[in-house]
Formats: sequence, C-alpha cells, structure tokens
Amino acid sequence: MKIKGSMTLLCVLFAGHVLAGNFSFAQEAGEALSISIDDAVAMALEASEDLKLKDNEVRRKGSLRNEEKSYLFPKIMGEVGWSNNFEYPDISATAATKEYHADAGVTISQTVFTFGRISHSISAAQKALESSRYVKEGTKQEVIYNTKIAYFSTYLASRILSVADESYQNALKNKEILEGRSSGGRVSKYDNIKIASDIASRKPAVNNARADLASAMETLKVVIGVGSKNLIELKEGFWEEYPDLARDELALALYNNQPEIRSLAKNIEEQEYIIKSKKATLYPEVSAFATWNHKGDSVDASIGGDNMEDYGVAGLKVSIPVWLGGISREKLYQAKIDKEDAELLYKQGGEEYLLLLDKAINEYREYKKTLEVNKEAIRLAEESFKYSQELLGSGQLSVTDLNDAELQLTNSKINKELTLFKLNSTLAVIERLTLMRGNDE
Repeated sequence: MKIKGSMTLLCVLFAGHVLAGNFSFAQEAGEALSISIDDAVAMALEASEDLKLKDNEVRRKGSLRNEEKSYLFPKIMGEVGWSNNFEYPDISATAATKEYHADAGVTISQTVFTFGRISHSISAAQKALESSRYVKEGTKQEVIYNTKIAYFSTYLASRILSVADESYQNALKNKEILEGRSSGGRVSKYDNIKIASDIASRKPAVNNARADLASAMETLKVVIGVGSKNLIELKEGFWEEYPDLARDELALALYNNQPEIRSLAKNIEEQEYIIKSKKATLYPEVSAFATWNHKGDSVDASIGGDNMEDYGVAGLKVSIPVWLGGISREKLYQAKIDKEDAELLYKQGGEEYLLLLDKAINEYREYKKTLEVNKEAIRLAEESFKYSQELLGSGQLSVTDLNDAELQLTNSKINKELTLFKLNSTLAVIERLTLMRGNDE
C-alpha cells in the first residue's frame, strides 16, 4: 500500500509537471490567428492610437460647439453676502449706516440680439466639428491603407520564401539527375563541384527570405495590435481580378469621397461663418437683465428678518462699440486672410490628390501589362528548365547552363510576385484616395 501510494504521488507530480510545461509552452508560443485582410483591418482600427486621438479631437470640437451654443441661454447668478462695517467716518453721508449688512440676490441676464454674432459662431463651430469628422475618416483610411500594405508585404515575403525554397529543391533535383547520369558513365569533377556550389548558393537566399518573412510578420503584428508571440496565418493572398479602371469616374469619386478634400471644403465654410461673426462685433448688442435682492442693515450681527427688505430691477442694455482701438476690424481682416488660406489649401489639396490618383492609375495600367509579360516569361522559363533537365540527364547540356535556366525561372517567378505586390499596393492607394474598391467590377 505504501509503494502504491508513492507511485500515485509520482504520477500526480509527473502529470502536473507535464501540464505546467504545456501551459508554459502555450504562453511562450502565443495564440494562433488565421486572419483575412478584413480581419487585419478591423484589428488595426481597434488598436490604432492615431484613430483614438482623432476621435478625441472630434469630441473636443463637439464640446466647443456646445460652448458656443451656451451663449444663447440665460445666465443666472446667485450671490449672498454679509459684512461688518467696523469703521466708517461720522459724517452726514454715513448717518444711516449700521454696523452689519446682509445681502442675498439673484441676477438673470439674457442676450437678445447680436446681429448674428452668436449664431454665426455656432455655425462656424459646427463646420469645424464636421471637418474634424472628415479628418478622423482620413486617418481611418490611412490605417486601412497601411494595414493592407503590411498584409501584402507579409504575403509577398511568404511567396518569395516559397520561390526560394522551390529553387533550392530544383537544385537538389538537378543533383539527382546528375547522379543518375553518373551511374551510366563518367561525370566530371567540375560538374560535381558546380552542382554542390549551386545548392549551397541557394541556402542563403532561403535563409534571407525566411528572415524577411519574419520581419514583415512582426511589422504586421504591430500594425494589427497583437503580441509578438502570436502565430499568424494569412487567409488571403493578392487579389485575383484586375479590371480596367475608369479615370473620370475615379476622379469624381475622389472629389466626392476623399475625406481630406471634404475637410478642406468644410474649413472654407467655417471661415465664412467666422467672418460673419467678426462683422457682427462691429454692431451694437442688446441684452435684457433682471435682479432681485433681499438685503438689510442692523446694529446686531444676526441682523434679523425684520431688518431685511426686497428690491427688484429689470431692464434692457444696449452695448455699442464706439471705439475699441480698431481691434474688431483687425480680427475681421485676419478672418478674411484665414479664408483665403483655406481656399488655397483646398485648391492645392485637390490638385495634389488628383495627381496622386493619375499616377496610381497609370502605374496600375503598366503593372497589368507587366503581369502578362511575367506570366509568359514564367511559361517559357519553365519549358526551358524542364528541357534543360532532360538534356542534362542525357549529357547534352552543362551544369552551368542548367543552373542558368533554373535561375531564370526563379527570377521570373520573383518578378511576377513583385508585380502582383505593386498591383495590389496601387489598388490600395486608389481605394484610399477614392474610397472605392479598385478591384470591384
């Protein structure tokens, strides 16, 4: 029984050790994630500090608009005071003064008419709020674009690694062909050395491609906000369809949808209302007021209710800016300059974004042509390589020529992957500019 109990204890300890080891390994390895482009975008938007900062700016602009609205409402102020007139001259003017004074009252003021100063300020604040929303949307599109580039870069790195590994496997296959030929006759020492050299020369390319993939994967993890220990599997690759693009349609979408351009347009509207608000400060302002006080004096510190009386007054007040040293006109002049700047920025922004769009469309069209050339180059290189392998087996081709054929095939495959990356990156640029999926039919 004692031995049996000891064995049970050992089993429990062993199982606990295994479970703890598995748990530790799971912590070190991290969670395995299989993500699509849309998944990556959603995760990046959730993790983006820039987007959160822009969201705070939108809320701040909303608060500033509400602050401007507050000037439309009455202002109510209450005041309570108690004072001790411990010293005053004994003259006729102070004959009715007593040692203690108490005062409690309420004052209400309401702006009645300002020639549009308040309403235009509210409108300007509203336009600033709308502009900040477009800025936030622009930041969102920037995050989406950067995420897609990171995703495509990672996929490109994985494809380059695959091509490099295929090249390495081809070199091994070439060695097998050479060994098969040697069984039927003599193979030169040079060929054996050359084939070994070809195999060795491909290992660094595989290692470098693996390092590039790891680097791209780490960048993607940072962009989407996951830990470096997490394992990521890409569910998607490059887009498969590359339709023709209608430049005029995309240009129209640019002006209608591009958040930065729409934000600049809202800035112009904001400055227009600011100018109107500044003009209104040159005119009188009418306000109403009412005050009620309950106050009294006494020789006793407690004063007492019998000594307190009610007082009330109400009226209208007209404030006329007769001469303020020219400050109002200078502020109006500055507002007009700000509007001119806003108009120039809008024009400049539109031209720059249109130029970016035209460049992206032209590059896209050229990359489409290049892709067709890449496909044809791969087809011919594959035929050449397979035929070269047959010739090597029969002794009609040198190892050097076979290696050249294989490298040509590898380079053609890499060029195709690079072209696909450029195509997809360019489509991502077009989508960022127009908010339209460039690969949609």
